[in-house]
Amino acid sequence: MQYQRGFTLIELVTIIIILGIISVVALPRMSAGDDILAAEFRDKVVSSLRYAQKTASSHRRLVCVTFTASSLTLQIARQKNVAACDADLPIPGAGGNVVSSRNPASIVFNPVPAALNFQPDGTANDRTLLIGGQPAIVIIGATGHVR
Repeated sequence: MQYQRGFTLIELVTIIIILGIISVVALPRMSAGDDILAAEFRDKVVSSLRYAQKTASSHRRLVCVTFTASSLTLQIARQKNVAACDADLPIPGAGGNVVSSRNPASIVFNPVPAALNFQPDGTANDRTLLIGGQPAIVIIGATGHVR
């Protein structure tokens, strides 16, 4: 008895149906590039602000956050009880002290926030940061909590 090589009609139809389902579900998500990049930038900003607040509290030093339209920069005071930051504060995993949007032409703060300082006790001023199309980032000043 000889067997023929190849696929049966049922196997081919099943593969075509699976590929159709994958294309309906996955392709729209892949084409939403700016939405994904905006969410990524928002997450990086939130984690960097939380890191800044925790560092200010744990080191008992002033931590300064400055913003451009598409980035934020962290700095820390070298001495206690000073009113200005004078050293870069490296962000873990960022390769420096700056977090930038991967698409600075369209994923930006709107409006560009004023500079923000986390005090040595971890508190800050109340602040709301907006990145186009993303949920607002809220800083609760009395506790420095970032959400």
